[in-house]
Amino acid sequence: MTNQSKTEYHQMDVGFEFPRSSCKLDSAMVDTYLKAVGEASPMYRDTKLVPPTALAACAMSALSGSISLPPGTLHVSQELEFLGTVCREDTITCQAKVSRKQDRGKLHLMTIDLNVFKDQQKAMTSKVGFVLPEQSEK
Repeated sequence: MTNQSKTEYHQMDVGFEFPRSSCKLDSAMVDTYLKAVGEASPMYRDTKLVPPTALAACAMSALSGSISLPPGTLHVSQELEFLGTVCREDTITCQAKVSRKQDRGKLHLMTIDLNVFKDQQKAMTSKVGFVLPEQSEK
């Protein structure tokens, strides 16, 4: 992942675009993911294929490196659509944009559209929903 500064959620409006981030899906990262989730399928152990959910985890990690969320934030939903396969040693690019912000009393709702590309082709789309608490006054 490329290093970048984090943006506070209250600084974002609908249409805010996060800096693009790239990640190489090396074998060590994929093996660590497979071990963490207890995946023993030969489909991922004996081939170069990367599990789709590993792609989603990598994309969420990229997003978390770009956004500063206050304590009490809840990750309440995530829609995923996988549009192609990715393999070990592929480099992916993650692109994210705020697609919805709504205030409901002391709670704030935010949806972020997250897209992952491999070789200029979209490999995954996602919508990530958060509920954020009222910003505290300092």
